[in-house]
Amino acid sequence: MKPWHSIKLWWRALRPISFPASAVPALLGVALAWQAGVAIRVDLAVMTLFGAVAVHAAVNLLQDYFDFKNGIDRAGTLGGSGVLVEGSLTPRDILVASIYFFAISAVAALPLVARAGMPLILIIAGGFVAGAGYAVPGKGFKYRALGDAAVFLAFGIGITLGSYFIQARSISWSAVLCAFSFGLLVDGILHANNMRDAEDDLKVGLRTLVSIIGTKGSRIFFASLIAGAYVIPLVAVAARALPPGVLLTLITLPLAIPLLRDVWRAQPSDRPVMALAVDRTAKLSLAFGIAMMAGVVSTRLLKDLI
Repeated sequence: MKPWHSIKLWWRALRPISFPASAVPALLGVALAWQAGVAIRVDLAVMTLFGAVAVHAAVNLLQDYFDFKNGIDRAGTLGGSGVLVEGSLTPRDILVASIYFFAISAVAALPLVARAGMPLILIIAGGFVAGAGYAVPGKGFKYRALGDAAVFLAFGIGITLGSYFIQARSISWSAVLCAFSFGLLVDGILHANNMRDAEDDLKVGLRTLVSIIGTKGSRIFFASLIAGAYVIPLVAVAARALPPGVLLTLITLPLAIPLLRDVWRAQPSDRPVMALAVDRTAKLSLAFGIAMMAGVVSTRLLKDLI
């Protein structure tokens, strides 16, 4: 295999389209700390971002490994990266790579723990349990209809608050509110993914939230996740719990509204529509997160100018 082809293959195995779910909250926590007046340590911010993405890559690979070994990802399904199903890489390749990325994230965490101490260790430990324990065969959160909760807590809440704590060595309500808002969109990515894979998951006895609440319930839940991400900043700004700048997230509504319409109208058999919805939700979360960060940063800049 040519080196360039190998790089492209591994890039696909890592599923980088999902990385905004870890990169954005890592940067959002830094932006919120800066807006609160904290003197930012750029080196720690870089290590936070690097570590968050590395552990995300490790979790993606581990999920691919377990899903393939347990017959969830197989010919004719749309889950995972597809590199194991097509035989481009072996399960051992993926497992070793997952361990490698977990090790990288652990090394990146060392200076962060030295800075923030025990509270950060607890946040990291909780994130590791939620991430690594997501797809463990038979026992993982995804097998117990707890995947949505695990992803929401690990990526939406844990990374944002961890990133903020590393810089500020405290937690603020603004960080909590922004973490909850963005976390709903991260969960939206997973829920759209589970709606897409509902029929395949049922064939292997995989119990997700979608299988419990059904098609209509899943549509309502997905709509609630997307709507909630926008409602939290609106209510928080009205209550003066967040700066008005976070309302910049409203510029992403032209992405959210058509997505909600298409998911609401989609039938369980409309797999291409739902496959596209997963990518669209990921892109919405990226745009939303960037807009939220821009709003937070602009609030600090305007304050300094005035």
